[in-house]
Amino acid sequence: MSSTATNADLDPEDTMKILVATDIHLGFDYSKKRGGQSDETFVTFEEILKYGKDNNVDFILLGGDLFHDTKPTQVALLKCLELLRKYCLGTKECELEFMSDSDMVFQHCAQKHVNYEDPNLNVSMPIFTIHGNHDDPSFGTIGPMDVLSATGLVNYFGKWTDLTRILVAPIILKKRNTYVALYGLSYINDQRLSRLYRDEKVELLRPKDIEPFNIFVLHQNRVKHGNYAYISESKLHKFLNFVIWGHEHECRIDPEFNSEGGYFISQPGSSVVTSLCESESRPKHVGLLKINKKNFKMKKLKLKSVRPFVFQNLILRDHDIKIRNCSSLADSVSQFVDQYIENEIMPQVVRQLTQYPNQPHQPLIRLRIFYDNDDEQFDTLSLAQKYCDEVANPMEMILFRKMKSGDKRRNILDGIDDLDDFTELFQGNAEQEWTSTVPGGIKKYFDMEENRDKLTVLTVTALNEALNRYVEFSDTDAFKNIVRDQMTRTIEYVQTQDTETSEDIREQIKSFRDKRLSEDYQEQINAREVLSRPLPISPKAAKQSNRSITIPDSGDSDENVNPILTETKSRGRGRGSRGGRGSRGGRGRGKVKESNASITDMLSGRNAQSKKTQDKFVVISDSDSD
Repeated sequence: MSSTATNADLDPEDTMKILVATDIHLGFDYSKKRGGQSDETFVTFEEILKYGKDNNVDFILLGGDLFHDTKPTQVALLKCLELLRKYCLGTKECELEFMSDSDMVFQHCAQKHVNYEDPNLNVSMPIFTIHGNHDDPSFGTIGPMDVLSATGLVNYFGKWTDLTRILVAPIILKKRNTYVALYGLSYINDQRLSRLYRDEKVELLRPKDIEPFNIFVLHQNRVKHGNYAYISESKLHKFLNFVIWGHEHECRIDPEFNSEGGYFISQPGSSVVTSLCESESRPKHVGLLKINKKNFKMKKLKLKSVRPFVFQNLILRDHDIKIRNCSSLADSVSQFVDQYIENEIMPQVVRQLTQYPNQPHQPLIRLRIFYDNDDEQFDTLSLAQKYCDEVANPMEMILFRKMKSGDKRRNILDGIDDLDDFTELFQGNAEQEWTSTVPGGIKKYFDMEENRDKLTVLTVTALNEALNRYVEFSDTDAFKNIVRDQMTRTIEYVQTQDTETSEDIREQIKSFRDKRLSEDYQEQINAREVLSRPLPISPKAAKQSNRSITIPDSGDSDENVNPILTETKSRGRGRGSRGGRGSRGGRGRGKVKESNASITDMLSGRNAQSKKTQDKFVVISDSDSD
């Protein structure tokens, strides 16, 4: 196998040409934060498709995250379909011979055949794709890739639903004397997949009688985020020839040889900028991969439609900043930074403008400022206002970092990113790597005895599942759905118990929480089911959640009435407040009855008259839960 074969070595008739791209993130848009909307991801996707058509490729191979959202908007789906029809359909005959068992490699698809062999379609440039973490359909459900596959415009492979053992059958493609075996593995939780690799439960089936060029496409963490929160690049199957690594956004498209595995790895990176980190500021590329028998060449093609992005580090101690005519050191630093943006950063922005049609002109800018004294920090609002019409992210341009005593410039800039300040809050014992993660930090915090009763309705397990869903899949409904489900389940449980006083209700809520904490695995499964199938509360559940409980009067005086649970249908005061219609008095032992007092408000912490009780419950406002 060679990565340096000359053109003379590659017979065009035997050469298979593949356009490789990953992490296109259709639907992502920085301008949404400012109330606007643009088509920049679709402009870049069209540029990628044009590259494929102009280079007369045999097919396009995508490494996941075609969409930015698990549930893309109808507009995003429509625009994607329009582009696929425009560039992938045509009268040109596809020269690839499909040699696999369609029912096996497309078993999860509605259309169980490769699209260019469909008699009802004229596919001239096929697309083969796996799904990533952003367009993951979740276990047992339907995602955007399933929809595209049903239209016949893409070939969706690598979806796996059995998480006890993975058995990947390849797609075998032939072009004259060149055979390619295409193995795909769509996104799976990194820790789970890492465990499967350790247990040798990931198997790639190999074809008989032929020796193809073996390509493996995956969408996982490549950078080590913890002991098992990534896939080691040296642990893949050693018979592979070429690995296309999705999910990581830094462009490292030039093939890198892994001596331990014996294969080459290409990481195309994201096609658009989705985060303001340094690795995203590097030029974006897609790859033109040419394969001739066991030889290959990778040519990188620069994307010219990408929004300009300049990332700079500014260490204040390296510059002579004096107060001069300014009223304070902070004002002097602010003026210096303003001039730095004008004289150093904006010229770099101009150099990134390619004149490509519809390339966004408003750049992304991130200036990371390292300072020694707090007096050097300034209010960034004035700079944001100055550049609000020139920069796409004016409120996020400046990021302050305080230098520690003894820090050297080399140590400061090595291996840091924008999440360092956040993750430092959750650092734990070095022997337990999971405590270095945000979910681990949350768990560690609420496991402390003094913090145990700060969560009485939500469990840490469910909260972390919602957090993972939000981070990995950009599911903005994750927390809402978890809160809604946990409140409903708690209400239903309490209503089945023999409760007579407000203290009884509190104890039953805690008892139900402790029961779920002791069944952590089942709680995790329940949370994932809720997050993968986010549905509104059923009428029955809604009716139950509106049922109310009367706390009996102690019989002493109005001051002793403890209306902890008051029904609230809006942000205003509940209708069933003390002395309101529907309340019941009386002495002696009472029974649980319906009134205008609702358990929901206890779970919401809306007890204005029992402050001590409030502190034990999670406060959930209408805006948080709806």
